[in-house]
Amino acid sequence: MIRIAINGAGRMARAIVEAAAGRSGVSFLALVSPYAPADGGDWAEGIPIVGSLDQLEQKPSVLIDFSLPEGTLAAGEYCADAGVPLLSGVTGLPASTLEAFSQVAEHAPVLWSANMSVGVNLLAELCRIAAERLEPDTPVMIDDLHHAAKLDAPSGTALMLGRVIEAARMPAAPRVTYHSVREGAHVGAHEVRFEMAGERIVLGHTADDRAIFARGALAAAIWLSSQPPGRYTASDWLRG
Repeated sequence: MIRIAINGAGRMARAIVEAAAGRSGVSFLALVSPYAPADGGDWAEGIPIVGSLDQLEQKPSVLIDFSLPEGTLAAGEYCADAGVPLLSGVTGLPASTLEAFSQVAEHAPVLWSANMSVGVNLLAELCRIAAERLEPDTPVMIDDLHHAAKLDAPSGTALMLGRVIEAARMPAAPRVTYHSVREGAHVGAHEVRFEMAGERIVLGHTADDRAIFARGALAAAIWLSSQPPGRYTASDWLRG
C-alpha cells in the first residue's frame, strides 16, 4: 500500500484525491495545511487534515507538495530528515529552493516539475530534441494562453519549456522569447515555434481539463515512491 500525504489542501489536493478514487493500493494519510483547525479534524473526503508535517501520525510512502514556496521549503526539510520521497509541483519557486532540492536528494528521491501533465512533459522532451538538432541561433518563441484570472506571465510551464530549450543549446544561443495572453476561461495552451530560414517547427499542447495535472501528479508520486534517493525529472518518470 502506498501511503500518500499531501502538503496543501487546495484545489490540486482535492483533484489528486479524486484522481485516486477507485484505485487500489493507494491511501491518503492526511492533508497538511497551516489553516487546519486547531483541533485537527477530517477533510471533506474523510481524510485527516493537520496543521504541520510534524503532526503526521505515520511516515508516508511519498509526500506530494502543492503548497506555497515557503511550504515547499518545509516539505524539503521534512523529507530529508525522514527519508520520504518528495514530489513537488509548486511554481514560482526561487532559485535557492530549487537548489535546496539537490541537498534533499542526498537523503530521499525528489522530483519537481512546474507542470505534472504527461502531455506537457512529453512536449518538453520534443522541445529538447529540436533544440539539440537545430542550429543554435534558431529563434524560439513560446506563446502561452490561460484564463483571465491567472496572474503570472509567462506561465510556469512556458518558463519550464524555455529552460529545457536553453539548457539544450550553447550558452551563447539567443534567449527564448515569450508572449502571454490572459483571457476567458482557458485551462492552458502552449505553443513553441522554432523559426528556421524558410520553414518553422511548431510544437504545442492544449489542456482541456485540470484533472490531467492531478492524474499526472498521482502517477509520478507512485513511481517516485519506489526510487532510491536522488534528483529526478519528469523525463525520468515518463521513461519508467
